[in-house]
Amino acid sequence: MPDDPQGPVTIVATFHIQDEHAEEVLAAIAACIRASRQEAANLSYTCRRDIHDPLHLVFVEQWKSLAAIEDHERQPHFLAMKAMFDQGKAGPLSVTLLQDVPALA
Repeated sequence: MPDDPQGPVTIVATFHIQDEHAEEVLAAIAACIRASRQEAANLSYTCRRDIHDPLHLVFVEQWKSLAAIEDHERQPHFLAMKAMFDQGKAGPLSVTLLQDVPALA
């Protein structure tokens, strides 16, 4: 992980949820999305569903900095969603942190 990336940091997180917990997990995600979008350092926050696998979800978030992400991960809405993931996810969570490459902009 870069110590001090230039510009915003984008998160792409992918995971599968268990069918029997889907309703509760989706409710926790929706609550977290609403609250996260209100955080001052949040630039965008979405979660999408795979067209071919409705139990496969992908978060795409953009934050002003790594410190902003660390602060976000201490918020009650994030912790509530994380607790629901611990109960309802199927398999590992994959998280990638991305930064802009000026030469590719």
